[in-house]
Amino acid sequence: MEEKRSPVISILHIAYILVSATALSMILVFIIREFDGAEIFIIVLFFPADLTAPFPLNLGGLIILGIGFLLVILANFHLLIIGKIGLVAREPFHTPSTLVTSGPYQYSRNPIYFGVILILWGLSIITVSLTILITSIGLWFFFWRVFVRWEEQKLEETFGEEYLKFKQKVRRWI
Repeated sequence: MEEKRSPVISILHIAYILVSATALSMILVFIIREFDGAEIFIIVLFFPADLTAPFPLNLGGLIILGIGFLLVILANFHLLIIGKIGLVAREPFHTPSTLVTSGPYQYSRNPIYFGVILILWGLSIITVSLTILITSIGLWFFFWRVFVRWEEQKLEETFGEEYLKFKQKVRRWI
């Protein structure tokens, strides 16, 4: 039988996420303050500068962006209605009362995270931003290593065999 994680480990994971987010925010504030504010931020965000996507490419980016938004909205709707997660107690810190296997969850175990990545990919195509593309890859890795593993363990503990069957049937991302 698998050993349950102690609450201390879960608290440490949450603390790690909060400390990381705070450190990144402080670095960003320092860069904006010390290096001529928003101008350097825009230069970094839209690297390489002064490029625009030609017509068919920017339309493709807009479609990917739209699919990402739609995926996030539908997945959240299914969590709210079927999983009965309230607007205040949101993922990833609240487990649904019912295992959600319909809607986007029929195709992906993590449609919200995948939708966020699609949004960033669409933005990187529209703005021709290497920075946004690299950020999306880093964010995907962060989602996979931190949130997804934690959520999957929590769902296995909560739903047991039902979740294990769902996990075998539905892929993690797409």
